[in-house]
Amino acid sequence: MNGSKVTSRRKHACFAMLLLLLSSCGAKEEPVDEAGTATPADARTIAVTLAEAGSREVRDELFSVGLIVSRNTPMLAAEVSARVVEVRAEEGQAVQQGQVLLTLDRTTFELAVREAQANIERLAASIANDQRRVDRYRELKTKDMMSLERLDDAEAALAVNRATMAGAEAQLAIAQDRLSKTELISPVDGVVERRHVSVGDYVKDGGALFSLTDTVNLRAEMPFPETVGHRLKIGQVLLLESPLAPGLLVESVVDDIRPQVSVLSHSLTLISNITNPGPWRPQATVEGVLVVETRSGAVVVPSGSVVKRPAGDVLYRLDSPDGAEVHEVRVTTGVRRDGWIEILEGVKSGQRVVVEGASYLTDGARVDVQEISR
Repeated sequence: MNGSKVTSRRKHACFAMLLLLLSSCGAKEEPVDEAGTATPADARTIAVTLAEAGSREVRDELFSVGLIVSRNTPMLAAEVSARVVEVRAEEGQAVQQGQVLLTLDRTTFELAVREAQANIERLAASIANDQRRVDRYRELKTKDMMSLERLDDAEAALAVNRATMAGAEAQLAIAQDRLSKTELISPVDGVVERRHVSVGDYVKDGGALFSLTDTVNLRAEMPFPETVGHRLKIGQVLLLESPLAPGLLVESVVDDIRPQVSVLSHSLTLISNITNPGPWRPQATVEGVLVVETRSGAVVVPSGSVVKRPAGDVLYRLDSPDGAEVHEVRVTTGVRRDGWIEILEGVKSGQRVVVEGASYLTDGARVDVQEISR
């Protein structure tokens, strides 16, 4: 009996010690200051890093993906009817302005030129003879040896031949013009997109011969949502880059804005005329950055300092150089780029704001500054 009572008492003692230990572990210890006085929970400090609001030039930009098109895509047609005797350009071949692309049979047109020239020579001889006759009649008339009627008839015949000569010269010019059109000349520097005829084909006036694409004078067509239409203006800077030449950046300006909104995409199309920088090609895609506005001296802060709250964007500012209490400031943000945010309202350049630890703060919170970056 005595042994069992001792064992029971030991068990009760161990249980009591266990309860005492558990209660001591669960107790909360209030933080104390250097004097050993307990500090209330709401006065605790939060470790943060600070940064000074800076100033820089900010570009307000819009991004779009568009298309490169040729400003000149002529479809060359025959201007006279004849048979094709020589083709000097093939599809995909680069051609230069003034280069001969095709030759038609010249025989008929050369004969027409020779006929017009012979007619002019005949009229020239007739006019020379009529001029001599008029000169002689005038001399005889001064001596009263020639009637006025015969002189008038000679002068009229001379005038008719001169008018006929003018018509013959026009006919010669027409024949020579038609002869020149037996050679098809490229009107632009470009590439042969398609050849529509072959040697031996008889083409009629107006028949398609070649389709060309101008690869030098290009146009970038950039669509932007209609919601930003009020921000688009002619003359704005446009920075262009094509996948055909990665890293090659072309700076141009907006030359025109198409008046109609696209029915399918509800977008406005900006047009920028450019000269091919080398490897670009029509119908290729082009990425564009439109510089809507440039603001010098804009206030910027690190992106981590701006915190989303139910009331909007806020950041925490430390006003006193040696203070440890922050103030919550409602801010209006602008451009966001590579790790920084433009502040349009709420903070001035040079003021210190919390970066790391900002999301844990409230207005009036006490902080322990670990680092200040500039």
